[in-house]
Amino acid sequence: MFNTSSSEIALCEDTYLRPDRGGALIPWLYALFLLLFHLPACIIRAVRWESAQYLALVLAILSISLTVLSYQSTHLRAAEVLVWMPLALILDVGAMLQMAVLIVEKHGIQNLGVALRNTIPGIKPPAYSSRQEIPSVSQAEEQKDATFPTKSPALAAHSGSISNYEASVHPSSRGDSEARPKRPNDDILKHAVVALFAFIFLLILIGLQLAGLVLAVQGRRQKGLTVKWCAPAFRDFAKAITTGDCQAYEIGPSSSNGIGCIDVPARHQEDWLTGTIICLSASIAFQVIDMVLLRCAHGKKFRGVKMQRPWLTMFGGVLILVMLIAYGVFNANRLPPGVTNTVWIYRKEPCEMLGRVCQGNLKSPGLRGMIIGWSDGLFDSWGSVYHGSRLSHAAPLSSCY
Repeated sequence: MFNTSSSEIALCEDTYLRPDRGGALIPWLYALFLLLFHLPACIIRAVRWESAQYLALVLAILSISLTVLSYQSTHLRAAEVLVWMPLALILDVGAMLQMAVLIVEKHGIQNLGVALRNTIPGIKPPAYSSRQEIPSVSQAEEQKDATFPTKSPALAAHSGSISNYEASVHPSSRGDSEARPKRPNDDILKHAVVALFAFIFLLILIGLQLAGLVLAVQGRRQKGLTVKWCAPAFRDFAKAITTGDCQAYEIGPSSSNGIGCIDVPARHQEDWLTGTIICLSASIAFQVIDMVLLRCAHGKKFRGVKMQRPWLTMFGGVLILVMLIAYGVFNANRLPPGVTNTVWIYRKEPCEMLGRVCQGNLKSPGLRGMIIGWSDGLFDSWGSVYHGSRLSHAAPLSSCY
C-alpha cells in the first residue's frame, strides 16, 4: 500500500534519535560533576584525611540515594543496565573504609563505644572510660593524706612550707585548676559518630555492589535484549521505518508522551553487562587489598608517600569516572548500531487508502537526549511526580467522516 507513494518520496524534517527510558548512560556532564567533587575529596583524604570526613559522608549519602533509586526504578532489568550499574561506588566504599579503620585505630573501639554510650541518657559509662577526671590539687592532697595518715608533725610543717612557697611562685595554678570546667571529650564523640555512620554506609555500599554484580551475571545470560530509541518524527501515524542498510523497524509507543520509538538490538547493554561484571569484581578485590593496607601499613611509606591509604579504590574510582565521561561524550554523538543517518518513514492514516513515505535524516541524541533518556530511567519510580498526570479527560474524536 506504499508502492505508489514510494515513487514520489517527500522529504521529512531532520530530527534527532534518542534512547528511551533506561537506555542511556549517565550524561557526561553529570559524571564530570561527580569527578569534580570526588577528586578533591580523594586528594584531601590522601594528605589530611580528618578534614574530608563530612564531605565523604555527604558523597556517600548521594551515591547510596541515587543507586537505590535506580534499582527501584529499573528493577535491575538487564536492558536498563546503563542506568543502574553501580560502578562508581568504589570511591565511597574506599572513603568509608578509610574513616572507619583509621578512627578506630586512633581512638580505640572501647573508647569510641564509651563516647557513644555517654550520649544516651540513663546509661552509666563503664569503668574503662577514656574520660578519666584529673583530680584537683585539694583532692590530691586529701588522697595523699588518706594514703599516708601517720605523718610526723615536722614533715607536715615542712610540707606546708613547700605548699606556701609553690603558692607564692605560682599563685594562679590552684585557681585555674579549680575554675577549669570538666567538659566531655567532644573530639572523640565526633569521631565516634563519624565512624558509626561510616561503618553503616560501608555495609550498605557493599550490599549494593553485590546486588549489582549478581543481577549483572544473571542479565548477561539473557538473549535477544532490545532497547527503544525514539524520535519526534516517529509519530503522526508513522508505522515503520527502513534504514540505509535495508533494516526495517516497526514503530511503537514510548514511555514518554507523544513520541514514537523503534526497538533495536541492545548491543551496548550486553557489552556494559560484561563490563559491570568485570569492574565490580575488580572493585571488590581492590577494596579487600585496601583493607589490608589500612590495617597493616601503619606508619609505612613508599618513596615518601604514606601507604596507609585506600590507594587502589581512589585511583580505580577516578579512572571509572573518567571512563564514564569519555564514553558519555562518545555515545552522545552517535546513533545506535543498526540505524543509519538516512531513513525512510512510512505513514498510514486510518481514513486513507494509501500510505505516505518520506525521507529524513536522523541526528545523534546529544547531551539533551542522553539527559532525557537517563533521567526517565532514574526517576521512573516517582510516577506522576516526575512524568506528570492527566488533569482532564478529553472527549474522543470521531475516526472518519
